[in-house]
Amino acid sequence: MPSTAAVSALQTLTLGVDIGTSAVRVMAVTAEGHVAAAASMPLASSVHTGGHHEQEPAIWWDAVCFTLQYVAKQLGRLSDAVHGISVCGTSGTLVCAASDGTPLRPAIMYDDGRASREGAELNDLADSTQFGASFSLAKALWVLRHEPDIFDQTEYLLHPADWVIGRLTGYYGISDWGNSLKMGYDVESICWPAWLDRLPAIRSRLPFVVAPGTIIGVVDGVSGFPARLPVVAGTTDGVASCIASGLSKPGDFNVTLGTTLVFKAMSSVPLYDLFGRIYSHRLPGNLWLPGAASNTGCAWIADAFPSADLPAMDKAAEAVLPTSHIAYPLVVDGERFPFRCPEARGFVEPAAEGLELYAANLQGTACLERLGYDVLDSFAGCHGGSVFSAGGGSQSDVWMQLRADVSGRIIHRPACTEAAFGAATLAAAGTIADSPQDAFKSMARIDRTFTPERQRAYEEPFARFCSALELRGFFRPRPRQAP
Repeated sequence: MPSTAAVSALQTLTLGVDIGTSAVRVMAVTAEGHVAAAASMPLASSVHTGGHHEQEPAIWWDAVCFTLQYVAKQLGRLSDAVHGISVCGTSGTLVCAASDGTPLRPAIMYDDGRASREGAELNDLADSTQFGASFSLAKALWVLRHEPDIFDQTEYLLHPADWVIGRLTGYYGISDWGNSLKMGYDVESICWPAWLDRLPAIRSRLPFVVAPGTIIGVVDGVSGFPARLPVVAGTTDGVASCIASGLSKPGDFNVTLGTTLVFKAMSSVPLYDLFGRIYSHRLPGNLWLPGAASNTGCAWIADAFPSADLPAMDKAAEAVLPTSHIAYPLVVDGERFPFRCPEARGFVEPAAEGLELYAANLQGTACLERLGYDVLDSFAGCHGGSVFSAGGGSQSDVWMQLRADVSGRIIHRPACTEAAFGAATLAAAGTIADSPQDAFKSMARIDRTFTPERQRAYEEPFARFCSALELRGFFRPRPRQAP
């Protein structure tokens, strides 16, 4: 992180707040994408019981106040150069708030599984969206059914970012496109869908929805920052991380290679398919973020190589790549993307262990990643966009180069992909930038770029990988676009 002195001449900063599951993080970022100050505070009070996951919103606010004050102290006189603040948070987390914003019960977190039956009921009502227990709308229906006294007192059905922005501005009944997607908002028509009128108790409590980057109000002198500081609508933490990575034009991809492999593509049109593999967030400027997630990612490393020296393994694997072993390193049962197949199981053929298995799994993950690009490109009608990669797997130079070689795409490793950075970018989009796209492009910074060097060497292994999936009935080699 650069020192305050290193950015003092720039004199233009915005703040991003990320309400995470385990911590709140705040970043002050310059218009050129330099982090001038940052702070985080752990959130230790989460309750997990029998598939339920709850958290008190009050601890979010305490952490927001603490981290903002800490960042203000770091900035010193530069705090006067802050021009806006925005907030992102977990997608699908539900806050039931009274008319004055007071939470009426602990927030039901994004991964709480109690509302699976309500999700199925919503699928019978909805026109197209595929609901599940992770959706905030399903959680709202659960509260209506199981806690009617709480629901009767509820004035606003909100998400973490909505609620924190309400604390900052005093306006509680406002949300954004990204967070409202899991409440059932129609981001294509930019309205609440008509079928929600069949749930009048819920419909009357839904927030007013604005585009991410819209100024909602002002906060008067919070924690040492300028009076009447503009507060800008945020988005989900996943979308904010995507914005932070740097993709800025249709055809670009953001891929997070963590425990799972998460794709987001930038598109000029929304993308959906009949099998529910793809969903689309909406961005300002008539841009979309179609997204999908594979159950394959880095989980195989902890499963098969829990105590390995990974840098040393990477270096050794580099010498044996490409490998003749074909691997699909799926640890759990079932796959979501690039094909939906509950019966999918991991495999390696012929059998391998040690370094051979490690190299095969590196290559197999890269092959599945390429397949994901092909599927998303077939829906979007484009090909060959650059990739902006995040997640723990992106820290391996060997794996990054392998992924570039297998996919034939330029892959960038951004300097910062934290959601708080993306929230600061949205704050800039609503205050100091000429357009959201200008903010997305000018603030993201690249740590290193990997270009394809051995693409031809991986064409035959990739073809064999696809054939192995097809032989097992997991995947059709020519995915058909939804009508």
